Amino acid sequence: MKLTLDYTQRLNLHALMGAQRVNLDDLRLLWKLQDRIDLDAEQRAAINFQIREINGMQQATWDLSKSSFSPTEYEFTTEEFNRIARMVKEWQPGFLTTADRRWLEPLLVQLDNGQPKP
Repeated sequence: MKLTLDYTQRLNLHALMGAQRVNLDDLRLLWKLQDRIDLDAEQRAAINFQIREINGMQQATWDLSKSSFSPTEYEFTTEEFNRIARMVKEWQPGFLTTADRRWLEPLLVQLDNGQPKP
């Protein structure tokens, strides 16, 4: 299964993966996926990626107007694809209607169109 992810989708998926409470096997799978989709140092510099402290919590920030590199296509196994889809669709804290739509809606289209059968 393939997903084409821009840098905002990659950063947000990476953060969602890092916020999961999972068993050890799922943790290892999520680490593997995080390592695969993570931005490299050059890409982080291109979007002015920073970790800032906001209200006592560390928060990633970047410049949304920077789009100097193209989306990247990733190949996932059925297990990996299903795990990503389940993680996004079952995200308990919820999403922000306006702020998350920019990156989430195109991702959901891909997940819905490519969703493998159980």
